[in-house]
Amino acid sequence: MRHWRWLVVLGGVAALCTAPVAWAMRPVPEIDVATADLVARVADSDVTPYEGIFESRGGLRLPDLGRLEDELAPFTQTSRVRVWYAAPDTWRSDELLIGAERSVYRQPGGLWLWDSGTRRVVFSPREGTEPLRIPRLMDLNPAELGRRLLAEAEGETVVRIADRWVAGQASVGLRILPRSETSTIEAAELWVDPDTGVVTAVEIETGGTAPAFETAFTSLRFRTPEFDVLAFDPEGSGEPVRSAVTVDPVESVSRTSFVPLPQELAGLPRRNDPQAGLATYGEGLTVVNMFVIPQGNLGRQINSLPRVERPWGGEALVIPTSLVNIQILTVDGFEVVLSGTVEIAELDRIAGELVAQGAVA
Repeated sequence: MRHWRWLVVLGGVAALCTAPVAWAMRPVPEIDVATADLVARVADSDVTPYEGIFESRGGLRLPDLGRLEDELAPFTQTSRVRVWYAAPDTWRSDELLIGAERSVYRQPGGLWLWDSGTRRVVFSPREGTEPLRIPRLMDLNPAELGRRLLAEAEGETVVRIADRWVAGQASVGLRILPRSETSTIEAAELWVDPDTGVVTAVEIETGGTAPAFETAFTSLRFRTPEFDVLAFDPEGSGEPVRSAVTVDPVESVSRTSFVPLPQELAGLPRRNDPQAGLATYGEGLTVVNMFVIPQGNLGRQINSLPRVERPWGGEALVIPTSLVNIQILTVDGFEVVLSGTVEIAELDRIAGELVAQGAVA
């Protein structure tokens, strides 16, 4: 008799363990929506409020880059983040850490950063469109990343793929196929809630056995967050507030132009503000970023990394990854940093043209 009781218990445990998997693998109901209509809904989805939890996983292998380690961590490890979104200028993200709280509050007047571990409060004023910068965790939220990928994919091929369940939402699958042969991205796959246009999951494929980067909601509710959740009380932290115009090194460079950057880079058109200190070139999902700073100002850790001979005849620091490649060279007394979703051979081609010109601008 006791033997049968144990079988019943084990059977119940097995049922509990397999139920979530079976629920996630249940058939997705047929969703009748045209691809063009779905893309349009994604473009308009920034007006849809929501709250939830997402998990992202970055598989990039980077050397020790010193002061950039914290900013680049989301691209090298797994992150869990709770988000509350009311509007493009009103949201909050909390990185879910053990024994600590690391939060970003976006309000119409600016950005609040709160780290309970370091007991640091920073306020950065914001107006209009933010400058180019290192992506924050909120940028890697599927809803934000997916919308931006589709916005940048003008001219790329967009096709339907299999639908799937994501965080309880029946989501329509889309695949973006870059046209450029120099792109590191083979495909960007998105799953979209068809009613709201909110992207629920993103996977960026570069040809490996697993996505180079992926992010997906694990829970998601479409509702307007409570005001108290979105408001940060600096006095409640008990810490002094530090004001900062910029909050990461790349953003600082973007706001400071040491030399005028060209409107075209080795045949690639520029696609951002001509006055910015960081220029973005290319088309679709194939992007090359370039910024220039006086020689020796990249930081001790980066300056200590070895430079190697390149096909264009000089030496450069090369940092290869499956998704983003980086090449740093010296031209006319300046450090030129090239990075992007292109093969290293393409960066070599661009660097060769810069060196042949003998000047950056």
